[in-house]
Amino acid sequence: MSALEKRAGFAGSVMKASYLLCLLVLTLSTWVWVQEGRQPSLTIYLIRILPLAIFAGAVFKVSLRGLAWLCFVCLGYFISAVTESMSPLAIWINYLELAMIVILFCSAMIYIRWQSQAWKAKAAALEGQLTTEGEH
Repeated sequence: MSALEKRAGFAGSVMKASYLLCLLVLTLSTWVWVQEGRQPSLTIYLIRILPLAIFAGAVFKVSLRGLAWLCFVCLGYFISAVTESMSPLAIWINYLELAMIVILFCSAMIYIRWQSQAWKAKAAALEGQLTTEGEH
């Protein structure tokens, strides 16, 4: 296993963990620890969870294109989390939500980069191996 594959594996593990924690934090901030002036609602919960939950397949089956789209969706969550955490009514879970979104975005971007580099290096090594075998 190359160094790139090890780094990609670590980034993938962080990405998967932060994805699950992000879903958990969004669930808890909708149902358990709610900001003042808000009421728990199934509609709000689905609006908050579904855009992120759609990408479960991309996260766990390793679709780099799907992960790139997840990063775009994370930007919307980032905007929402920053707005909530800078509110005068912010509570501790709003800051945790912001941290989880940032970790998810960064780890997904790093994973995409390192995994694609590892796949390219492996393909180049295979191509070089096939070329040398063809010459003999």
